[in-house]
Amino acid sequence: MSFQVAEGGTSADTATEAVLDGVVVGIPAYNEENGIGSTVLGVKRYAEEVVVVDDGSTDRTADILEQADVTVLQHERNRGKGAAVRTLFDYAVEQECEALVLIDADGQHAPADIPTLAEPVVAEEADVVIGSRYLDPDDTDETPFYRRIGQVILDYSTSKVTGADLTDTQSGFRAFSPEAVERLSITTDGMGVECEMIDSATTEGLTITERAIKARYTDLEGQTYNPVKHGLAVLVFLARLAKRRRPFAQFTKESR
Repeated sequence: MSFQVAEGGTSADTATEAVLDGVVVGIPAYNEENGIGSTVLGVKRYAEEVVVVDDGSTDRTADILEQADVTVLQHERNRGKGAAVRTLFDYAVEQECEALVLIDADGQHAPADIPTLAEPVVAEEADVVIGSRYLDPDDTDETPFYRRIGQVILDYSTSKVTGADLTDTQSGFRAFSPEAVERLSITTDGMGVECEMIDSATTEGLTITERAIKARYTDLEGQTYNPVKHGLAVLVFLARLAKRRRPFAQFTKESR
C-alpha cells in the first residue's frame, strides 16, 4: 500500500444530530484547495468518519486538511481517481463499516444527500447505490447542455458494455455495502473508475440501484475536470473494457 496516514488537527464542532452510525464517507481529492474545506465541513454533519485521499496534491489541499478533524490518506504522487478510490476501498475493508459513501471534493454534490444513498445499503436492500442527477424527471436539470450531451453518450456506451440500465453512470456520488467493497475489482487508475465499478458489480452479481440527488454546476469552489478530455478518456476505457469482456461472453456462450 503506497499511502501514508496523516494526523489531522481539530476543527470547530459540526452538527452531530444527523450523523449516521457505521457510515464512512470517502473523498478523493487532487488539488482541491478551493473546495475541500467546505466539502469536509458539510460531510461531517452526516458521517461517523470522514476519510480523504490526498492524491499527491501540489496546492494547499494538504495544509487545509491538517486543520480538519478527519483521516487523511496521502499518496506521495498523483496516481489518478481510480487509485484514490482503490485506497478508500482498502481503508473501508479495514474499518469494517456498514456503508462506504464516496463523494467528490469539488462541491458539486450536496452532503445532505448522504443519508439518501446510505440508507438502502444499511438496510441491506442494495450493494451499490448511485446518486443520479437525472432519475427524477420533475427535478430541474442544471447540467449544461454540452455536458448533458456527453453524459447521454457515456450513459449509453456504459450500459451497452456492462448491461446495466442506469440513468447516471458517471456520477461520483455512490454508496457501497461491505460485500461490494470487498468484491469490486478496480484496476484502472484513471477516470474510467465509475464505469469499472458498474462493470465489476454486474459481473459479481451485486445489486445496483439509483437514488435521485441534487447537483450544482455554478460557483463551484473546487477543481473540475475538462469535460471533453474526461469524456474521451472514459470512452477509451470503455473500448478496452468491451474488449476485455468479449472473451468472457464468448466462453459463456460456448459453455451453454
